[in-house]
Amino acid sequence: MPFHAKSLFSLRSWLFYAEVVAVIGFVVLAFFYIQRGTAESESQPLSQVGNFIEKADTLFEKQDLADAALHYWHALRALGMEDEVQGISINGTSQTSAEVRLHANLRIAEIYSQSNWLKDAKARLEYAAHIQSEHTGVRLLRGKLFRDEGLLAEATQEFLAVLKNMPDHAEAHYLLGVLYQGSKQFEQASKHYTKAIENDPEFLNLPSEKAPIGILARLQLSRTYARMLQNYQFLDREFTEEDLAEVTRLESEAIALLEQAHKNMPEMNEVVDDLIRLLFSRASALEREDIETRQYVDALQVYERIVELDPEEVRAWERMGEIYASFLGDKAAALEVYRTVYKIEPHPTVLANIKSLEEDVAAEKME
Repeated sequence: MPFHAKSLFSLRSWLFYAEVVAVIGFVVLAFFYIQRGTAESESQPLSQVGNFIEKADTLFEKQDLADAALHYWHALRALGMEDEVQGISINGTSQTSAEVRLHANLRIAEIYSQSNWLKDAKARLEYAAHIQSEHTGVRLLRGKLFRDEGLLAEATQEFLAVLKNMPDHAEAHYLLGVLYQGSKQFEQASKHYTKAIENDPEFLNLPSEKAPIGILARLQLSRTYARMLQNYQFLDREFTEEDLAEVTRLESEAIALLEQAHKNMPEMNEVVDDLIRLLFSRASALEREDIETRQYVDALQVYERIVELDPEEVRAWERMGEIYASFLGDKAAALEVYRTVYKIEPHPTVLANIKSLEEDVAAEKME
């Protein structure tokens, strides 16, 4: 190996290991701060409890978990052993020391859970449970921890307990939907996803989730409908009119749900990918209709929607070109489409189609 190649290899190796060491150092430092709750040895003044909680909540909303945990720990240390502190002001609201302890312990447990420190999360959650065992946040987080441990029956019971006290709790409905979907209880999953959607009309942000519950529930409900559609493929009988009506309903509702999700969160790739997949399926079905009733115009509109979602989706452009050229007889439109295809994927076959269509369009003009 030439000397300069060896040097480059050594440099890359050194940079790789340096990056690994830096990441490990950051994780260790974050762990130290969160586990110990503070980098300072002196006790915190009781008067600062409200400020610590407000700062911690702001950091938690931004998902700055290490610093958020540090400030929650500051608040707990400032409270010390004071059980009867009243009137702690947090964002203009007066709270008791018990309420503050519950909030801080619950948030620290959530941070541990998001950091995959399940043992620490369970231990800290118990502190919150000692204060108020039936608190919605306590039961919800306990259910999540059960879920993460694979204890799905126990997780289900916790989420159901949340709904017993708060029937309109969107997140609990969503989490139950995920559990039922995972166990192929699609009707139950659909019911809870629908409730989750109904109870999050404003698409409220949850720091611990990648999207609002109303978006996630629409995504998963569409996937549940897609799974229910797959079941019809394995029916050992011919489709009845009722079967066809149900297949059409499931497909239409799955697409509608994803369109709603995309409208409110267009940057979410999972929604776009799932929507494109369902639209391809719909377009293909339209093209497979009986030869006398093939709905090429409708299929064309579906492909047009696909390329709106992803202008680089060459398969949709190609089908549009074929429909224009072979079935609708619009050679000029087909030519423009194939020119777009060639920009995306400059293949000789596409170029040949362009040349042929140019000749056809020129001949039509001559006529």
